[in-house]
Amino acid sequence: MDWNDWLTILRWRAIEEGDTEGLLLTEERRREATGRSCAGLTSEMIQSDRISNREEAFLLRRSRKLEQEVIGWSGSLVRVMERLTVVQGRTAWMIAGWIAALLLGYAVSGLGQEAEFNLLALPLVGVLAWNGVIMAAALVLELKSEGRSPMLEWLARRLSPNPADRSGEGDVPTGMSVDQRFSQLADAPALERWQRRFRAWLHVGAAMLALGSAVGLYAHGWSKEYRAVWESTLLSDQQAQSFFGKLFNPASTALHLPLPLELLPKMRRTQGLVASSAPALPWIHLYAGTLFLLVIVPRLLLAVLSVWRAHAVMLKRMRLLGWKTYLIRTLRSVEGGQEVITVLIHATDATPIHREVWTRGVRDRFGRMIETEMIPVPLGDEDDFVAEWKPAHPRVFVVFNLATTPELEVQRRFVLDVKQVLSSSQRDAELIVLLDATSIGNRWSPDKLAGREKLWTEMLQGAAQEIIIAARRAGI
Repeated sequence: MDWNDWLTILRWRAIEEGDTEGLLLTEERRREATGRSCAGLTSEMIQSDRISNREEAFLLRRSRKLEQEVIGWSGSLVRVMERLTVVQGRTAWMIAGWIAALLLGYAVSGLGQEAEFNLLALPLVGVLAWNGVIMAAALVLELKSEGRSPMLEWLARRLSPNPADRSGEGDVPTGMSVDQRFSQLADAPALERWQRRFRAWLHVGAAMLALGSAVGLYAHGWSKEYRAVWESTLLSDQQAQSFFGKLFNPASTALHLPLPLELLPKMRRTQGLVASSAPALPWIHLYAGTLFLLVIVPRLLLAVLSVWRAHAVMLKRMRLLGWKTYLIRTLRSVEGGQEVITVLIHATDATPIHREVWTRGVRDRFGRMIETEMIPVPLGDEDDFVAEWKPAHPRVFVVFNLATTPELEVQRRFVLDVKQVLSSSQRDAELIVLLDATSIGNRWSPDKLAGREKLWTEMLQGAAQEIIIAARRAGI
């Protein structure tokens, strides 16, 4: 999958996780897209937070189905979708930058003075030295696991198109939380991806600069005959031969270009005079070939490496965005059809609000299509109930009020007795305890709530296969 595919998936995930009440995207629409996309994938197959190829394919199919139907659903949903953007480059600016680099290289391709091609006046050595340092530093940066830079982050936010307004004013109340969730999921990967691709753009720009310089040499030589000379205060004839031999040897060897070092002593200009200037074309070929081998090719290879690393790092980050919970919840929305789960309600009033909380807890665990059979068990009647109870279904939830102080002789004993009866009568028995925090609401401090959860967990250790905490959903 490419970056745009992942962005589509992240947009829908942010909408679903931010719009928990289904005001933007209804539960029915979500289930419909899941049912048409799962292709045999079930929540039981989701084993890790790191997403697999099959799970990626499912999310992409599902996102595309949602994307195809988004127009006309609701104005709020469309406006929210349009706001969910990340930093990205502008194609026109990228191309303009490369053209500018090409023209600059052409402009600085000085061919010496008048009709002379002064070998040492050319900026080739400086260009090679500068590119060598930059390419070494770039290679280190590309191989780092993280490549984000505060300066490039600042630049990214100013060079990229401005994201649409995320104020959410006039939209449904969930709009801001959707935006915040999308930012949590997408902003960091998008910034790092942009920075790595920006470095690729710079590498191509450097290659274009070198190309422009080489093209400029030939263009200027088209209508003017240049003669090659050299002059230096620091180099002798032998030193000049050694220097140019090392400088141009890679291009001469790789591209089979002649390297007339024997002509250099006569090409030297001293006191304004030259013994015998040489044709400039062989040296122009060497100059252009050296730029091609030592600047253009390495820079383009680094650009390819930067783009590849941008994709690889993006893919790694995408796969580690904690997909397990999202995938399980999404798949369970269409699972559990025709299945019934027994809910034993211990010493708690089964009001409509309580039933909604318990049903949601069961369906979040086993599927939205689950049906529940609720059986109250009054305090003090545990023994009589267990003695007469004949389990009709293998999966059973036992509901306790979290606010109640648990006792070994009451709650733990009841769970163990239920477990024994269930295991003896059902082959694939599964017993889960659901601790209802509905009555607590926001009255308890986090520390007190955590302490009570710990007390219950320790008391029921080994008695149940799983313990779930169910709280009242906001707005109910």
